[in-house]
Amino acid sequence: MKTACIQMDISLCSKQENLERALSLAEEAVSKEAELLVFPEVFSTGFCYDCIEEAAETASGPTLEALCAFSKEHDCILAGSIVEKIERTERELISSEKQLPAQYNLGFCIESGKLAGIRRKVQLYGPEKEYFASGDSIAPIRLEKHGLTIGLIVCNELRYPEVARKLTLEGADLLVSAGEIPDFYIYPWRIMSLSRAIENQLPHIACNRVGKDRYSIYLGGSFIADGWGRILAEAGKEECVLIGKIDLEEAKGIRKTGSILEDRRPDLY
Repeated sequence: MKTACIQMDISLCSKQENLERALSLAEEAVSKEAELLVFPEVFSTGFCYDCIEEAAETASGPTLEALCAFSKEHDCILAGSIVEKIERTERELISSEKQLPAQYNLGFCIESGKLAGIRRKVQLYGPEKEYFASGDSIAPIRLEKHGLTIGLIVCNELRYPEVARKLTLEGADLLVSAGEIPDFYIYPWRIMSLSRAIENQLPHIACNRVGKDRYSIYLGGSFIADGWGRILAEAGKEECVLIGKIDLEEAKGIRKTGSILEDRRPDLY
């Protein structure tokens, strides 16, 4: 199965520009026969804190609508995250006692034109806590293509091995992470991303952004690794479409070597 990281620059708060850039790069990916395409975290806006409520949209909004149309046309799978608007009725239902932020960081997976599943980011970082509500569930997303089940991880969630492990225990066949990792954290991110693959014996498609905004510089370094932690494809610091081929049968074989999951001792942890 050919997969792709859409390692793109993101113009802060410029939704239409970012969407057009993302779709242009996605066209390149499918022209190279990629079936699964991964975008960086909040790829359509960046962390647009100055006007985040205006930038936010629902899962049925124009960004995911455009991605669904692309996915249908090319019969492919798309994953990433956007800034999701929380409807007032949902906010009131979640909490009547305290005022929650009006947005989620929404991880999504689209298959062949339909929204296959979502995962709202549960592990928020730094200023995110002021602008985003935290998700309350961790579950993989089941697809029809190749009978795949995807464990979607949104950026800072990689810091927490429990997130990837729970996705694995619930049936994930591969890990997909959408990141917006700044330069000062690129090396820990790489190590953690490889560790999540090795400790769960799963392939990992780790997608980061490039470029800069008022907050940070982003060095890319997206990669695709197998369940041994071997790098199958790796990007540099420039905007690009990174293509890597995952052998799904070999991936199953890797999971059958040893008994990592069976030998866990949760009674002691």
